[in-house]
Amino acid sequence: MKKYVLCAGAVCCVLLFAGTAAAISPVETKHFRVVDNGEGITPADLKAAGDTAESLYKEVTNVLGTEYTSSGKIEIRVYVTPKSGRGLRPAASGSSLYLTLGKIDEEILRQGIAHIIISKPLSSAPRWFLRGLELYVAYGSMSGQYRGLPPFDNFTFARLEQSLQPGKGKDASYYSWAVVSYVMDNYGKDRLKTIYKQSGTFSDKFSKAFGVDLKSLEKKSGEIFAAYR
Repeated sequence: MKKYVLCAGAVCCVLLFAGTAAAISPVETKHFRVVDNGEGITPADLKAAGDTAESLYKEVTNVLGTEYTSSGKIEIRVYVTPKSGRGLRPAASGSSLYLTLGKIDEEILRQGIAHIIISKPLSSAPRWFLRGLELYVAYGSMSGQYRGLPPFDNFTFARLEQSLQPGKGKDASYYSWAVVSYVMDNYGKDRLKTIYKQSGTFSDKFSKAFGVDLKSLEKKSGEIFAAYR
């Protein structure tokens, strides 16, 4: 079974690379400012990070239907990995992305970029929607990719939101991904781009954009999660 790495993303994506030079000048692309964060980074390392991030940015914005709207550029801090290597995982704070021995994990980077882009236009959205959308952007629809999702007894979105609190386990992220995948697959992924212009609460925006209300989805939760067991 393919392993999916779940991360919350952050305003500053932090990538770890192997390098061999002293501190150097930042590298800027259209949407990113890439800086080294310690000794041992080469200009080529920064350029590789910037080029990859820029190419993924286009993919992410095509799915989301919106661009990065905050002032300035997205900052990427590049670190040197320990010689022993480090397993790919999000930082405990959720603000860093660790990559082993210079390999760029594109799925993790997509999650981070998506998180940054949607944090402003979807500032009123619950964590379950943001997390599910980030995973959808990174991996596509959950359908056909993941099996083993356990039942969620007495499901409500409020309970799902609570389950996303630190220390509650990773299943909540998979449930979030399942719900967002179901919505995109059944109500139209092209409708996502309309949610940013809607007014009202998030619930109002969601129902106007996708043509289905959250209460109706709660009632379908058994059907949704059964598709991934």
